Amino acid sequence: MTDIIKKVEKNILEYNLISAGDKILVGFSGGPDSTALLYSLKKLSRKYDFALAACYINHKIRPRAVKNEIEFCRNICVKLKVPFSVIEADIPAHADELKISMEEAGHRFRKDALSYMAGELGCNKIALGHHLDDLVETILFRLIRGTGPQGLNPIRPIDNNKIRPLYNISRSEIEQYLQKNKIESVLDRSNLRSKYSRNYIRNKIIPAIERHFGDRYRSSIFNFSRILTEENHFLNALAREETGKIASLTPGGKIVVDLSRFTAYDVWLKRRIIKILLERLSGRRGTGSFEDIDRIMNLPDSRIKALNLTNGINVAADRDLLIFFDRKITIEKSPLNINGITELKGVDIRIKCSTVGSGKASLKKQKQGRKINIDYSKLILPLYARGIKKGDSFSPLGMTKTKKIGDYLTDKKISRYIRDEIPVLFDQKGVVWLIGHQISNRLKIDESTQKVLTIESIGNETAGIT
Repeated sequence: MTDIIKKVEKNILEYNLISAGDKILVGFSGGPDSTALLYSLKKLSRKYDFALAACYINHKIRPRAVKNEIEFCRNICVKLKVPFSVIEADIPAHADELKISMEEAGHRFRKDALSYMAGELGCNKIALGHHLDDLVETILFRLIRGTGPQGLNPIRPIDNNKIRPLYNISRSEIEQYLQKNKIESVLDRSNLRSKYSRNYIRNKIIPAIERHFGDRYRSSIFNFSRILTEENHFLNALAREETGKIASLTPGGKIVVDLSRFTAYDVWLKRRIIKILLERLSGRRGTGSFEDIDRIMNLPDSRIKALNLTNGINVAADRDLLIFFDRKITIEKSPLNINGITELKGVDIRIKCSTVGSGKASLKKQKQGRKINIDYSKLILPLYARGIKKGDSFSPLGMTKTKKIGDYLTDKKISRYIRDEIPVLFDQKGVVWLIGHQISNRLKIDESTQKVLTIESIGNETAGIT
């Protein structure tokens, strides 16, 4: 068994990368890295009882070379008896449409494509050919571009269902393994062009570093990355714990933060909390540049109280809240089931209605809350729910004069950034209940009430961030 196989096996055992019965999709381009990955995993598959499949991703960037590469990969997979698939997308068109670089567009597509193919093929893990030199290049690239400590350890041996068995193996070791075992691979000549940032680092900067400092720089940067990984793991656990204490999720999927508690934290903790919230809202790890995070941190003390970030996320500081959201919520009009549960469209709220005799319901005036009692005989059915519209008004409990809902919420100091996800219940005469805030005075129950309608708002009033 060659050294690289031993190293891959050690990584599998040390980091629990693979379990018996796993089916693993290998991202296979035919290049040295993915070829070494496929061969080494195939070598170990019988011993550790796992199955393999391989997928080639065609970016439609090098049409002449791709045909030969696909044929090469297919022949390798036939030889190794590994199922082979191809998935493709027009990356130049995709990059142009999203107004992002070809590198970024390719990265996004590879991630999504491999996840899709893994699902189609019944694979529970995805193996990637990232190695030690990739880690070094990524750290240098991100340092130059600008990043915080969390961005300096981007390549991990295992990340959810993605595994990197070669992550601590150098490119030269991979090349020696292929040469010693007379295993062919293909060369992506676009990697030789230094017009792309990563390629420039690989082809120009790293050779200069190696000439001046020798090849020990790899192990130094690798050790630096491991230390950062361990420290980030500890600090992120603390940040997630604190995030759960001060942040909550609204019915419409916005994130609200207790600003008074947030501002009391130390700077490093604020940055990590913001990073956690941006990633949570976008659903994409890595969301939130240093500049964006800094702007958000300064928002409460700035004259400008709202930011529109480049990734479509909005952040606003309003009174005692810091609010993160990516869209305006629309609560569609929904008829209510008088004796049942109705699920509202647009927010995570269900409305439960039930009728009871007056003796079973409290006659106490209810000003707020998620459950109310109203006089059934005073309703003009049918009932329905929708979002607040401009001009909506009602007479709040205890008042005979009408008041615009917007003015009522302003008086109650309810942020304008979350009003779009407050449902309003109506009958044919007007507002019945501004959910969670107030009922209409005309529907109050009293000693003459014979039948009571109990209405309850069920679901996510505010849920903790985990």
